[in-house]
Amino acid sequence: MATFSTYAEVLEPDHPMMKNHARAMKCRPSRYRPTAMDQALRAEPGVVLADVLRRAGGAYETTTRLTPKSRADIREIAELTSDDELLAVAERPEVPVSLKHLRHLDPQTRIVVGYRLDVTPAESPRLRRRMALPPDPGITLHFDEVVFPGTPDVFWAATRMEESGSLVSHSGSAFCHRSFLRSGISRVPSCSRLGDQHANVWPVIL
Repeated sequence: MATFSTYAEVLEPDHPMMKNHARAMKCRPSRYRPTAMDQALRAEPGVVLADVLRRAGGAYETTTRLTPKSRADIREIAELTSDDELLAVAERPEVPVSLKHLRHLDPQTRIVVGYRLDVTPAESPRLRRRMALPPDPGITLHFDEVVFPGTPDVFWAATRMEESGSLVSHSGSAFCHRSFLRSGISRVPSCSRLGDQHANVWPVIL
């Protein structure tokens, strides 16, 4: 059964976003990448908890925006499975994220706020076509996205696939920028390929 969830967690040094950032800082500007994407790649990942709390008026809760394609995927799954809760998520441009479990942290801690969609290929023809998968209910796809605050075109995404509870595929993780997609380039050339060393990574709006 498809599930949608949000999360807020400490941005640890071994997080893929941190690894991607470290690689990006070693990359030289490229004519294949828009300037806006180069700037996004070099931006420090995550957000400072104190800044989030300030924007929320001190409340330990924030929101995160959903990308248009995520909303479309969620809407299709909700309609196919008659899931009213998922349909309600698809209708919202942003969703709340609780920070109550982070009360013990130093306010200067950097955190990452995102959302996750867990779904089987049987529940989504769109995802089956996109990933060339059979409608197997034994396969579970895990999509993670972190939309950068104040930057509507930039987000981080990662995909994992499990079969019978075991990880069988990891597509890695990538920073995604819509202007890069509009440029007509489908894969990230040279140094801007920033994902896991065992993965093929390109900027795709999931």
